[in-house]
Order: sequence, then C-alpha cells, then structure tokens
Amino acid sequence: MSIIDYDIFYRELLPVENNPINSTPFDIFISAFNASDRVKEVFDKINSSQKYWLIHPEYQFSDEELTEFHATSTIKPIEFGEQDQVSSLLSSINITDIENIKICIDSTGFMRNVLALLIITLGYLGCKKISVLYSEPIQYIENENTHFSISALKVKALDGTAITITTNAKDSLIMSIGFDHDLMSQVVNDYESATFYPLYGFPSLSADMFQQSAFRSSNIIPIKENDLTTRKFFAPANDPFSTAKQIQRIVAIIHHREQNLKHNIYLCPLSTKAQVIGHAYYWWKEGQHQSQNGMINIILPMCISYKRETSVGLRRVWQYTLEM
Repeated sequence: MSIIDYDIFYRELLPVENNPINSTPFDIFISAFNASDRVKEVFDKINSSQKYWLIHPEYQFSDEELTEFHATSTIKPIEFGEQDQVSSLLSSINITDIENIKICIDSTGFMRNVLALLIITLGYLGCKKISVLYSEPIQYIENENTHFSISALKVKALDGTAITITTNAKDSLIMSIGFDHDLMSQVVNDYESATFYPLYGFPSLSADMFQQSAFRSSNIIPIKENDLTTRKFFAPANDPFSTAKQIQRIVAIIHHREQNLKHNIYLCPLSTKAQVIGHAYYWWKEGQHQSQNGMINIILPMCISYKRETSVGLRRVWQYTLEM
C-alpha cells in the first residue's frame, strides 16, 4: 500500500460573519445539539436543503427543553451505543445517490464515539466525499478546570471497527491529550501494560490552551512520569489531517522499533473533535488495512452523561473535506 500524504487534503476557514457561511449549499447537514452558542449559531448559518439535529442521550435533554428549537428533523436515539445512534440517525435520513450527495457534519457537539463511527459508516456505505465542520470556541468556561464528561462506563473498541487482538503482540496506546484527565486516566489504567504515546494538540486553539491541556495531562493516573516526557508528539488541535499524519508517523516508529513482533495499536482520541476526525480518518484510510502487522483499533470510554455547555463564544469555523 502506497504511503498516504495527508498534507494534500483540503481544509478551509469559513467566514463566520456571513450568513450563510458556506458558498455552496449542502444536500444534508447534520449537527449534534447542545447548549453551546457555537453549535447553534453554525446550524442557523448553514445553507443546506435538509438539516438534522441529532440529540445525544448523553446530554439528557427532555422533550420540553427541545421544543424551542426547530429543524428539518430532530433525531433522538434512545440507546447510548454508537452503533445504535448511528443506525438511528441514518435510518431517519433519506440518503439517495450516496456517491454524489453533498453531506456535511458539524463535529462540534458530537460524542466522540458516534462521530468516529458515523464517518467510518458513511465510508462503508459508499460516500465518496464528506465535509466536516469544527467550530473553535473563544475559551472554555472554566479554562483548565473545565470538565466535559460527567460519567463514563468501560473503555472499549469502537463498534463495527474492532479488529481481533493479536496474541503474543506488543501493545501500544496512541492518545490525543485533552482536558478530561479522568477519562484519560480510565484508559491508561485499562491499558497500563501498553507503551504510551501522547499526542498533544499544538499549536492549540488559543495561546493558553496548550498549557491548560498539559496541566491536566499531569493529573493522569497511573501514568509513568517518563511517558509524558520521553515520547511527545504534536499536531495542531484544529487539523485532522496533521493528526492523521502524526499517527501515521507514530505507527511507523512502533513497527520499526521491533520489526520482528506483531503489534496491537490502540488509538484513543480524547482531545478536540478535529483530532477525533483525524483518528477516524487515519483508521479508515490505513488502520483497518494493517492486520498483517497486528491490529489497529480505536478505543474510547463510553460516556453516559456529558456536559451540555463547556465553551464561550465562536472564534472560527473550519471545514475539512474527507475524500473517502
């Protein structure tokens, strides 16, 4: 398989002062509703023939709380699992001519596991191109003390994407570092025998956010102190393609260091949604095809409760074009 150059894929800034903010209309636009202004403002400003709100059960919105918000359709899955939520979403949307349809996903309010599986599922269904948005906040509500998840269950591989774990193989964990040190600790605890490769969001979304993230990562338990200093990797917090490129580099390092061994490699995106997109895109383009060397799986803690609003304002909106 030829080496993929992630630098060639297209990303652009959308003019947030314009209404609509996209110059070419979409056929289908999907956004996950929460209480953040940056989610609601983008939904209102997007030009699309059909617009859908996905209401994640993790946000625990009641029907009464949702009555003031209108869309072409509001889709409210009952189950928490990502496969159930993606199935509920896609069964409610009339997608025809999937190879040519102009579909856009605003990743900003999505649960990480549902976002990753939705991108991968659309690829499996034959979608050739997906536009994905990510809205940057001006700041998080409580800066480095901001908590995103409220409650999470076990850590597990993403539904529909898990490749069988290879026995007698070397385990490695590639984790994008965010603010949720409780979730990061949960993953590290479950995979404590794995060699840890932290991937920091740098440059960060704003000048202070890298320091805030680094501070939170120091609270990961039971991390070995040298794991955060001897192996450090960086990718811009708002660029999924640079994230995929760094994962590609880390995977090459893992395979090169111990060439005679097979490797179980776990990708864990716990930072920005832009980096979640990067993990999912890397798995789609390369990870699913590397079983001859072991396996590469996406793993995440399964949240059952998540904060509805964690940020203030809308700084800018990125659009990424995923060529599937």
